[in-house]
Amino acid sequence: MTKSNAAFATSNDFPEKFLTYYRYVFFIKRILRWLRVQHPITRLLGFQYTVASDLIEIDLTYLCNLRCNNCNRSSAQAPEAVHIELNLVRRFVDDSLAQNRSWTRIRLLGGEPTLHPQFDDIVNELLRYKAHYSGVRIQVVSNGFGHKVQATLQSLPSSIEVENSGKTEVVQPGFGPFNLAPQDSFAYAQADFRNGCEIASTCGVGLTPQGYYPCALAGGIDRVLGLKRGRTTLPDPDDEMRDLMAIACRLCGRFRDGHFVPIKLRPQLMDQKTSPTWQHIYSEWHKRKSTNENNRQEIQ
Repeated sequence: MTKSNAAFATSNDFPEKFLTYYRYVFFIKRILRWLRVQHPITRLLGFQYTVASDLIEIDLTYLCNLRCNNCNRSSAQAPEAVHIELNLVRRFVDDSLAQNRSWTRIRLLGGEPTLHPQFDDIVNELLRYKAHYSGVRIQVVSNGFGHKVQATLQSLPSSIEVENSGKTEVVQPGFGPFNLAPQDSFAYAQADFRNGCEIASTCGVGLTPQGYYPCALAGGIDRVLGLKRGRTTLPDPDDEMRDLMAIACRLCGRFRDGHFVPIKLRPQLMDQKTSPTWQHIYSEWHKRKSTNENNRQEIQ
């Protein structure tokens, strides 16, 4: 892992008259990305992206009150009220303090993070870390949907930043096609998925209910796969977690571009896009869920 070298940014702020120019630039970037992740080029140049060791995203829950199409945490495709344990967050804070880990930014996400039943306790744990490292930015990333969510956001201490996307419906045209697995495309038959994507360097480590991952999306993928292969303790800065990238990135639609694409340049997604591998994964997930529910009913 390496220190982040750029702020988290999703800027779309460029004049419309330059739209054609930027379309051309990002078309070239897409071609270069495809070449860069092929096995021969990777062997020559090494891996493209590395996990930022000073950034972390914590997925508090997969429960969501909106469940948008193409959700990159599968909160709509595989809805489940799975929450991170408070003790796991507490251990993260304890380990960070014990190891003198100086985080630049800690982001809380989901699902809808404010729906975690112990949301306030988790925020207090992170404020305990901030008391030792005052420069850390703690951000809550919320859809801002509903009175309950809004009330929770308004009650946060002023030292907590809020990124409120203000969503109101499940169709989000600007979302990326998360469920178009690269492994389902012949174009990526020779790709080395351990290259990761820009999320690793701009968002950092992912801490989820399943453990630590090279990004939080990888943890969400692992939940649906039912593998539970996340690191159980805070990874060492030298741990690049390439083994976990190899599992998750072949399934993640974000791997295709590899870098952030401004919303103005993305094809609008008006419905759910799901490739064959993801169709099978979700089918198996629903079967497991149904079996588990039946087993619980029999025990009762």
